[in-house]
Amino acid sequence: MFALHRICALTLALVICLNAQPVKRDADELLEHISTLKTFIGTAKCPDHIHLHSPFNIKKDCMSSARDCTIKMLYDLKSKCNITKNSTTDEAINNVILELGTEETNPTSSSPDCKCEMYNKTGVDQFLKNMEVQAEQLNSMQ
Repeated sequence: MFALHRICALTLALVICLNAQPVKRDADELLEHISTLKTFIGTAKCPDHIHLHSPFNIKKDCMSSARDCTIKMLYDLKSKCNITKNSTTDEAINNVILELGTEETNPTSSSPDCKCEMYNKTGVDQFLKNMEVQAEQLNSMQ
């Protein structure tokens, strides 16, 4: 009987400790999905002239707007590169969009400093690199 009480107490202590220390798995999953997208984007037939607004050096109060911008640019990427629905590349983009959509950030700012158009346009490769930096920045804010 004493052993059962001890197991229950240790289990309770473990649950309390795990709840007290949130696991930052979302950003890790986001980085993994971005890495997968970087691998498969090469299979897409993207024209050389594609340039996308690419959030970088994001202010804390602009994180939500930057996330929304990145999602919008990912949809643009899908259409401009004629990515086939249900292809591996399409799935990779959808996974990044889903992960970005689950990130908790401040409400979208209406400040002109946070508009998508304020960010420089970059090529696809730089856009994906900047997305990794954005994911790390989101992780550091949690």
